[in-house]
Amino acid sequence: VTRSSSGSLSPATVLNVYAQQCVAAHAATNCLSDLMFDEAMVHYAPGKPLSGVPISLKDCIDVAGHDTTLGYSSRANRPVHSSAPIVRLLQDAGALIHVKTTVPTGLLSFETQSDLFGRTTNPYNPQFSPGASTGGGAALLAYRGSKIEIASDLGGSVRFPAVYCGIYGMKASSGRFPSTGCATSVPGLEGIQTTSPMAKDIDDLAQFWERVVDMKPWEYDSTVRMS
Repeated sequence: VTRSSSGSLSPATVLNVYAQQCVAAHAATNCLSDLMFDEAMVHYAPGKPLSGVPISLKDCIDVAGHDTTLGYSSRANRPVHSSAPIVRLLQDAGALIHVKTTVPTGLLSFETQSDLFGRTTNPYNPQFSPGASTGGGAALLAYRGSKIEIASDLGGSVRFPAVYCGIYGMKASSGRFPSTGCATSVPGLEGIQTTSPMAKDIDDLAQFWERVVDMKPWEYDSTVRMS
């Protein structure tokens, strides 16, 4: 963030490096569901809390003009009209939102497989699962194709992939992280399923959480508590 904001490292250079890692990760694990490289630079601005930070999204987070599939073929080629509050916050913070990641059908699985995307594999052994419904994001982070993954967790969809792929994740408590615009296959359980971040390094996770709070997320999503 510091080098990107100071101008010593251009955001285009950052994006190019991470895009190459995304390609390598997808070739090895089949972890990507959508590419947004061309749009990633649109909201970049120096001096913001997350300027130049590549951030990926689980394919249950709404981004205007893109599908939110939850692994269902019936939701493919049906782009949503508005972005989730967390996406708008990240854009205002200068982040580079560059890809969406694969999920299993309906999200509720310890495997990451669907008729829509096929099977996503573990980044260390293709015979194994990357774990639960955020397997695509976990595999991408393991390959360092993203700094942060915005995921969701109902019964372990952040925590299991973190263990399986050797990364870090933290399930947010209800009302602590913007969750509006995170689609679910089990409506009515919004108090249990929460939008939550993942990262390859624990320091990145801590810094990200702090900077999101500094952005006053309650001003983006009325369900977020101020304290």
